[in-house]
Amino acid sequence: MSKSKIITGFSKKSDSELDLKSQQITTQMTGNAYFATPIPTLVEVNTAESEFATSLINSANGNTNDTATKNKKRKVLESLLHRLGLYVELTADGDEDKLFSSGYDLQKEKETVGILPKPENLKVNNGVNPGSVKVSINSIAGADSYLCQFTEAPVTETSTWVVLPSTKATINIDGLTSGKKYAFKIAGVGADPTLVFTDVITSFVL
Repeated sequence: MSKSKIITGFSKKSDSELDLKSQQITTQMTGNAYFATPIPTLVEVNTAESEFATSLINSANGNTNDTATKNKKRKVLESLLHRLGLYVELTADGDEDKLFSSGYDLQKEKETVGILPKPENLKVNNGVNPGSVKVSINSIAGADSYLCQFTEAPVTETSTWVVLPSTKATINIDGLTSGKKYAFKIAGVGADPTLVFTDVITSFVL
């Protein structure tokens, strides 16, 4: 069984969310018997949080210099919270109660996802430039990426499919021959290696 972990990165939080989370962490860490000798010290983190909070107020109606100062103070605070988070994880050694008491957010365990469903709503639209198309499907929950395959139509047993991976459910394809008809299909890629493709659709490329 894997050990519980906390979230030690804060880049996705807004400035106000980071300010509040930092205050929560230092409040819950203060006097916490599980974490007697925090590294960095809570004094360092509190000082950085106070400076960030001040810069946040100044940047609200300030100039570009105030914003630049705020961004610098944010980086300092994020770095200290990240280091403190590593200390918390090392000290707690996976104990969920100890981790939770620190004020840090616990990482959610990834749910096991089986074979991804057949993608829906496959569309092929001509792109802006000649010989280009935009192929799209509805996003699939649990998909880490997508796999588009295309070949010249009509499809036969000897057709050679070009494989194009993508991290998005919309894929732009260039370099096709204008005036020719192509066949397209897409599958979602997840933890299970089984690929379930859409039905093949064909389209003329302008």
